[in-house]
Amino acid sequence: MPVWLLIIALFVLGFLLIFMEVVIIPGFGLSGILGTISLGAACYLAFTGLNPLVGALITVCSISTVILLFKILPKTSVWKKIRLSITESKQTGFRTGETNLNSLINKTGLSLTMLRPSGTAIIDKKRYDVTTDGEFIEQDTKIIVDSIKENRIIIKKLKDK
Repeated sequence: MPVWLLIIALFVLGFLLIFMEVVIIPGFGLSGILGTISLGAACYLAFTGLNPLVGALITVCSISTVILLFKILPKTSVWKKIRLSITESKQTGFRTGETNLNSLINKTGLSLTMLRPSGTAIIDKKRYDVTTDGEFIEQDTKIIVDSIKENRIIIKKLKDK
């Protein structure tokens, strides 16, 4: 097999493996590593098997193709299918946490889910993620906010009077 044919085969194989890693297989794993090794081997063989000018040309082509792919790929429909395009904002309901949870202390509410020991409750007509101090509380049980610890709402079962 002529050296130039092996160089072209390694070059194409390297880009196919890297493309497969980016588009089909998530992350940077075996396929990406083998693709990078294949491109490196093609560049090395071009330097040693042919001549330094061809080796430099192959290396510049490899780097240019990778840069070009990174510029073109984000504009394609394939990229739009594999990329996360949803943003979290206040308008869509994303909250990082209430700033003044201390105002909830001693307020009563109702457990929406079974609390074992954490779950969801309604307090002042709002849904909150709540935690107990280890006790299990059934669903639809009246609760009271006992304390706030590090942005966590600690609740207790409301005792009947």
